[in-house]
Parts: sequence; C-alpha cells; structure tokens
Amino acid sequence: PSGATLCSPSTRTKAMNIKSWSFKALLAAVLLAAQGAAAIDLLPRSVAVQSGGGMGAISAGAGWIYGAKERFETELFVGYVPRYDSSAAKVSLALKENFVPWNVHLKGNIYLRPLTTSFYLTTVVSKKFWVKQPDRYEKGYYVLPTKVRLNLSLGQRLEWHLPGAAATLRRRKPRALSVYYELGTCDIYFLSAVSNSYLRPSDWLQLTLGARLTL
Repeated sequence: PSGATLCSPSTRTKAMNIKSWSFKALLAAVLLAAQGAAAIDLLPRSVAVQSGGGMGAISAGAGWIYGAKERFETELFVGYVPRYDSSAAKVSLALKENFVPWNVHLKGNIYLRPLTTSFYLTTVVSKKFWVKQPDRYEKGYYVLPTKVRLNLSLGQRLEWHLPGAAATLRRRKPRALSVYYELGTCDIYFLSAVSNSYLRPSDWLQLTLGARLTL
C-alpha cells in the first residue's frame, strides 16, 4: 500500500532478535530483583508501645534494626489522640529513626543503653490539619504547617536479655525486653521556647515512656 514501509526478511529477523533479547534481559532483571527481595529480611525486629512523644496518649509500632552492632533502628508508629477539647478523637502516624551508640552490661542479663537519639516525623489523620496554608489566612500568618511535626529526642533504655536469646536471632522469637524514656521537643515547641523566654521547660519538652520487645 502507498506510504507503507516494507521490511526485508533480514530486517524482521533482527527486530525479533532485539525483542527476544530485551525480553530476556527484562526477565533476568525481574528474577534478580525477586531474589534480592527474598534475601532481605523485611520482617520487623521489634515491637513497642509508648505514651507521649507527640504521638498521642498511647501508640504502638514495629521496627527494624540494622547497621554495625545494630546501632540503627527505624520504627513506624500508629497512635491514639483523645478528643480533649476538639470535636473527635484522632489517629497519629509517625516515622522514627533511632541511633543507639552504646550498650553497657550492668549485671547478669541486664544491660543499659545510656543514650538513645531519635529523629521522627509525626502527622495527624485529619482534614483540619494542612501542609499548605489555606487562603483564608494572611500570607506568612503561620510559619510552619500544622500537618507535619519534626521531633528530636534523647533518652535511655534498660534491657533484659532473655535467656537463650542468641540462639533465637534468626527465628523471630523474643530476645530482649526493655523499658525506656525519652525527652525531646518538636519544631513548633522549640521556636516558641526561643521566642518566648517566659516559657518553662515543661511547656516545650515532650516526655515519652515506653516498653519494647526485640525479636
């Protein structure tokens, strides 16, 4: 037909070979990715329950432990925020990154983590909070969004290593039970403390109390 491009048998063969090679390469990449995902252990290594810390009256989460000497931890939390003086109770979400540099043996199976440092993001599941300032407010009226809070905290952790914990490392059985506290603040509290000298530490510090099970 007029305007159509006719391919010779050799051209069609080359095109088929290219398509076959591309399919094989794509299939190989998918298989390698699947093997890599299977090799990476994505199951949580810890579960925790806590109160405070800007996550609500109570929150629960799961975490992953990694890095040299297991110094790094990433945790996801879901919290409950009571109604207080608002119209309804709310749910909070948090993504938390911990750095725990030291582990000190006290006695028997008791260990102390003398310093825990945490940086985390929190948000409240509600349409009443926003990331971009609504048009009803004058430009610059709010310095920070109300939807997301940046938090920083320092704390300590007391651990009881369960008997036979070393043998259960690969089988997701309880290895250690710990209790902890953290003292920190969030971005908006910190700015308020800097600009208002009359505020007391209790006005801008957040206390967290929690328990944690390492698997």
